[in-house]
Amino acid sequence: MKNCVKSVLALVLAGAVALSLPLFALDYGAARVNSREADDGRNSLLGAAYNAYAQSDWQSAVMLFRKALSDPQNESDSALYMLVMAEMQSKGYKAALSDTAYFLKSYSDSRYASLIKYQQGRSLYFLGEFDKAVLVLSDFCHQNPNDEMYAAALFLIAECFYAGYNFEQARPLYERVVDEFPKDPKAVDAKYRLDAINQRLREEKLLYLLQQTGESYLSSKENYEKALRRYELESALGAAVPARAEESAAAEKAFEGAVETVLSDEAATPVSIESAASASPSDQAFESALEKLKRSAAEAQALLDQNGGQK
Repeated sequence: MKNCVKSVLALVLAGAVALSLPLFALDYGAARVNSREADDGRNSLLGAAYNAYAQSDWQSAVMLFRKALSDPQNESDSALYMLVMAEMQSKGYKAALSDTAYFLKSYSDSRYASLIKYQQGRSLYFLGEFDKAVLVLSDFCHQNPNDEMYAAALFLIAECFYAGYNFEQARPLYERVVDEFPKDPKAVDAKYRLDAINQRLREEKLLYLLQQTGESYLSSKENYEKALRRYELESALGAAVPARAEESAAAEKAFEGAVETVLSDEAATPVSIESAASASPSDQAFESALEKLKRSAAEAQALLDQNGGQK
């Protein structure tokens, strides 16, 4: 009894395919299969492929359609279209891309050609070939401005730009879907994307402001630290200045004292500098005082130079 029910259900589903019912609307594309083709293949390998497709058994449908289409007598645009749709549903995007190219080359005038063109763009999108997907889907929109898939194609083009972070080009396409096709199911997704883009832009502005603020903070912090180090250095130097000033004063006193000693010795025993070289041992006191004067003067000058360099 159960087997009988399953058989009846399979026949009903096959009949739905033949009558082009929306049971097989995959991403808007209905599998509009010719009734005669469905009748001819109902009890054959092709019929089994139709049944697997009707039951959403995509892997089996792909396998059965491929096996059936290996016989040239079974090849048709409708069977090949359903193979492509089954491949897309089972995420066999590379195989679908190859089959869409074959379809468009072999059945360019088919009523399924526009749907296959759209699926070709979808397969490129899912394969990450965004630039190629944009070209294919743009051609689809240009050639089919009144097609039921037009809004979906616009949305997918926007998705390609969005995936590449090109939000400025994606935004107007999402807006077109929302404004021109408000009843299309893709309008809801487009609104979501617009909200995501607006949120992303707000976050980017916030990050930019935080970056600018952070750079200003770091610059201010660096200047502050430099000023603090300079202040500490000057404070350390300032504490040493009085000691150096005392050393300079002592050096100046020593210099003055040495000068007075030399002058007093010179007044008591007037001897010229020129005759110092030939002076007798009794005159060596003058030479010793002169050398002492020179050393004291040099030391005093060095201290004065160091003190002046800190001012």
